[in-house]
Order: sequence, then C-alpha cells, then structure tokens
Amino acid sequence: MDRRQFIKKSSLTAAAFSVGGLTTLAPRKAGAAAIDFSLAAEAVSKTMVDGVTIPVWQFRDLSGFGPGALPSGLVVMEGDTLNVTVYNDLDRPINFVVPGATSGTAAVAAGSSHIYSLTAPAAGSYFYADELNGEISRAMGLAGPLVVMPSDGSDSLYTGGPMFDRQYTLVLSELDDRLNTAVAAGGSYNMENYEPNYFFVNGLSYPDTSSDADTLIAMSVGEDVAIRFIPTGLITNPMHFHAYHVKVATRNRVPETAVIDKDSVLVNVSECVDVILPCTQAGAYPLHTHYIPGVTANGVYVNPYGGALIIMSAS
Repeated sequence: MDRRQFIKKSSLTAAAFSVGGLTTLAPRKAGAAAIDFSLAAEAVSKTMVDGVTIPVWQFRDLSGFGPGALPSGLVVMEGDTLNVTVYNDLDRPINFVVPGATSGTAAVAAGSSHIYSLTAPAAGSYFYADELNGEISRAMGLAGPLVVMPSDGSDSLYTGGPMFDRQYTLVLSELDDRLNTAVAAGGSYNMENYEPNYFFVNGLSYPDTSSDADTLIAMSVGEDVAIRFIPTGLITNPMHFHAYHVKVATRNRVPETAVIDKDSVLVNVSECVDVILPCTQAGAYPLHTHYIPGVTANGVYVNPYGGALIIMSAS
C-alpha cells in the first residue's frame, strides 16, 4: 500500500479520544484556544513492580494526570496557545522544552516558578523535558508526553493523514537504580555506565500494565487503532506485536513515504513513532520490546515480573 492510499482511508464513526489517562481534549470546533497548565517538578519515591523503592524526578500536573501511572501528560490542538507554569521543587535549576518544537528556554531556579508560553506545534506526538541537566534529567524521569491533535478536529494523526477509531499513547521509559540513588544523594553519575534495570510503559511494568485501563489496549475487530510510541528514556526500543501487523505512519511527525506492514517497529531514542494497527482478529496478545532486558525487572524475567510488556485485547 502506498502512502496516498494509506492516508485516504477514513473512519465512518467518531471515536472517543482515548489517549489513555491524558488530559482529555474537550470536544470543540476547530480553532485555537488558550490553555493553562501547571506542572510541579519534584523528587519523589517510586515503588517498582518487585517492591523496591527508588528515588525519581517527575513533572506532576497539579490538576490532572497522565496515562497509566504517569503524573502528567498534555493533549492539545495545533495552534493552541499553551501557558505552562512550572514550579521547580528540585534542588537545581531546570527548564521546560518540547524537543522538535522548542529549545533553549529560560531556566527556572530551584524553589521558583516560571510561565512558559508557546504555540502548539504541528499535529503529532511529542514529549516535554528539562534540557538544562542533560541526559541525567530524563534518566531520573523528568519528562512527560504531549499529544497535539489536528486543527480540523478530525480523528486523524494530522490533517489529511491516517484516520483512526481509537488511539493510545504508550510512553516508553526506563531507569538505572544506581544513577537515581547517586543523583538523589547529591552525587553525579557517568552516563557511560548507564545500564537500566527497570522498564516501563506509561510508568508501569508488567503485570501492572495488564490491569491498567490506560495501558491495556482494548479494541474491536474492524477498527483502526492509532498507537503513539513516545520514548522519554534513553534507550532504543524495538517494539514487537504478536498476532497483528501495523503500518508506521510517522516518525517525529514526518510521514513515512512507503507504508508497509510490520510486526516489529524500531523506536529510536527521542523519536516519537505513530502507527496504525488494523484490528483483524479477536483475542489477547502481547506487545513488548525485543530488547531482552526490557522485559525484566532488575533481572527477573516476566514470571512473576516483567518490564515493557503490555496486552492487546480485541473482541
């Protein structure tokens, strides 16, 4: 199937905007709006699936939440004016950037706040993060997903792009407990030694992913399902689908020129990948990374714990 045929496929029914757990974009006519968000950058403790507690950094939405166990996530329409107030409760300066849309923004000092104003960029999948502290910041967990819907109000990945019946956002991340522990104690960490040992989809590890409504992909036979892979971590994720093939639509908002069926999709570091999954059969099947450590929790493989593994359920 060539790209022209792919993007002409349309949906006959309006679907709920089901980017799991993200701030819901209230139905409205096409047209930009001014939207205010408040995020707290903070240090907290996160309990792993095996019961281990590890210090992390996070952006927490003061009036909402993100998909799965993520404490923040933004959904807007392209052209919206975004006013994001960031309260910095960390012990060092940070900033707020959207790779692919903004960079070099002003710093907010520890214990202070700053309002970042920007115009929502072109429709697609993004993440926001702090760039002042480099890779350490994302390794600690200070990032969140941003989904920008097309300005025409359609259930499509971009204006004139592939249509979908429902959509899910899957944020891929990981952590190295040695790094988190060292940084939380006021030390530093050599990123050449970065070797993550916990892996997440929407902040959850298997089996918790299988019971979370935001992360369990639920669909019906005959539907086209948009899946947004947003990698906020620092490793490459080769995501493998059982039972289904998907069509890669965009990589960092750039449409694929040749759309082919794939059962594995490479999600590179910092590369948001949007795919369309035609649901062709009923059943429950796994979707997981083919990076073998990525389906472990501190070296324990799947039973009883796992990492970046979720379930797709179709009826």
